[in-house]
Amino acid sequence: MNSQELLDPDRSMWDYIAVELRKERRTRGVSGAALARLIGRDRSIVSRIESGKIPMQLDHAEIIDREWNLERRFTRLVKFAKERKDDEWRLGDLSEQEARATRARMWELGLVPGLLQTPAYTRAVFSVGLVRDLDEAIETRLARQAAVFNKERPPEVSVILNWVVLEQPVGTADVMREQLAHLLELGDLPHVNLRVLEKSAGVHVGYDGSLMLLTVDARDIAYAEAPHGGGLVTDPKDVQQFEVRYDRIGHLAAPIGPSRVMIQQALETYT
Repeated sequence: MNSQELLDPDRSMWDYIAVELRKERRTRGVSGAALARLIGRDRSIVSRIESGKIPMQLDHAEIIDREWNLERRFTRLVKFAKERKDDEWRLGDLSEQEARATRARMWELGLVPGLLQTPAYTRAVFSVGLVRDLDEAIETRLARQAAVFNKERPPEVSVILNWVVLEQPVGTADVMREQLAHLLELGDLPHVNLRVLEKSAGVHVGYDGSLMLLTVDARDIAYAEAPHGGGLVTDPKDVQQFEVRYDRIGHLAAPIGPSRVMIQQALETYT
C-alpha cells in the first residue's frame, strides 16, 4: 500500500487537500513536474504534498488558485486546515523531517532534547509519563537519533540548553553523569554547537516553551512543544516568529567555551 492510499480525507483536512490537489492536477492533464515549475519548487515537493508527507504552503495554494482559476479554493482549504486545532500537522512526521534536515536548531527549557538523550536518561524521562511500552519508546527515540547522526552527511546542529537542564536531576546521579558526559562528547563533533543559557539571564522569551527549527529542502520549518504533544509549523510567516525567538534566546546564551565549562561543572556535582 502506497502513502496516497493511506490518506483519509474524511479524517484530516490536510489529507483532503492532498487528494484534491492530485485529482485536480490529473483532471487538467498537468504533470507533477509541470506543477512543481508552476509553484517554483522541486518535483519531489509536489509528490510529498500529494502523498500527505508535507502540507501545502499557503503561497503555493495562492499560485495554484490564480493560475488554474480556482477562485481561492486551495487558499481557503489551507487556511481552514491551519485553523483546525484538532487537525494539526502530524507529529509522526517530525522524525521524517529530522532525518531529512540539513540543519537543526533547538532550544530546550527543562530537559535534554530527545535527539541528544542517552538511553538511561530517556528511560527516566518516559518512566514518569504515560508511556505503556518503555522499551519500544526508547528504541523509537534511538532510531530517531541514528537517522540524524549516523548519516553520511549529518546536519549542522545548534542547541541552546536552559540552565535548568543541567541542574534538574533526571533519574539517578549515574544517569545524569552519563548524560552530561554524552553532551560533552557531542559538543566535540565539528557539526554540533552546544550552548547554555545561564540563570542570570532572568525571564526571557524562551520561557514560552521549547522549540526546534529544521532546514529541510532548503526551507525552514518549526516544531513547537505543547502539553499534549507538539506540531510542525510550516507557514513561512509563522516559522519566522520561531526564528526570531531562537535568535533572541541565542543573544543571551553563553559562548561555546564557557558553556562547555558549565556542563563539566554540572557533571561533577552528580557524585
